[in-house]
Amino acid sequence: MATFAILGSGFGLYGYLPALIQAGVQRIVLPERYQTRLFDRQELIPFANNIEWEADEDSVLDRAEGVVLALRPSDQSKWIPRCLTRSNIKNMLLEKPLAHSPETATKILEALIRSGKVFRTGYTFRYTTWGKQLLSSLGPKKGECDALSISWIFLAHHFHHDLNTWKRFDDAGGGALRFYGIQIIALLAEIGYCNVTSSQAFGTSSNELEKWSAVFQGSGLPVCKIQVNTRSTVSKFQIEQTFNTNVGSKTIAMVDQSDPFDEVMDSTPLVKTDRRVPLLSQLYNSLSEKSAHYNECYEATIKLWHLVEEKTKFEAI
Repeated sequence: MATFAILGSGFGLYGYLPALIQAGVQRIVLPERYQTRLFDRQELIPFANNIEWEADEDSVLDRAEGVVLALRPSDQSKWIPRCLTRSNIKNMLLEKPLAHSPETATKILEALIRSGKVFRTGYTFRYTTWGKQLLSSLGPKKGECDALSISWIFLAHHFHHDLNTWKRFDDAGGGALRFYGIQIIALLAEIGYCNVTSSQAFGTSSNELEKWSAVFQGSGLPVCKIQVNTRSTVSKFQIEQTFNTNVGSKTIAMVDQSDPFDEVMDSTPLVKTDRRVPLLSQLYNSLSEKSAHYNECYEATIKLWHLVEEKTKFEAI
């Protein structure tokens, strides 16, 4: 089994670390300064025997055949080129958004594809049960659905605790659109949506987007309406399909749960890891698949993201 390095002491540890080990990776290399963070989390202690420690990030990368970058977009943008110059690194798992803006993300994606390395980005909605259902049921001649709506409302951690984290600010790659909405954009791009009819964003400032709504279109696809609200007192994730019949339209709730990951069950219930761990294991397993489809989807995602931002009209609240 390949040795994987992880850069990122947050989601890198509580998300990717157990995901890689549960997927069969035997050796994980981490910078020594992550030790305190790791042992502070009881659910990660069972994985300690799989970890080897090195002095710093560069030493960690020198030891690895694969790398996880679970970093802020600004930091990820700096570390990706360093990884691309290392011949020992063959595989890369990257977090979303790939960069703070679609323009920068486009340049980084082009460099990744040119490098010939195998990489995947953490767009995990495609691995959920409902995500797989949408991917398989939508598309030209696949279904009779005339309209689709996706609503994701919740209270973001940074609003709940009033934190000035990067996830709060648009110019850092955060906010309702760039950090949360990008997951939906990626799934819609893979399904085949390529046009944006309208897009609206709301917040106390254009750099602090709390809400985002948009309408998407694609050839042979139902019109899709999106709503993301990151400052709601209610947590709900809903997908509704509308069918036009001879006696009028009929709307059916396809998904009605507290959040996008509500259905995900940990494959090892004795170890209470993050609910997204099984999805990240699937992301890792996809490294063994051919990259052409993924690369096309990533290009389509950033193109659609760019269109969204061009269309977006901001309204202060």
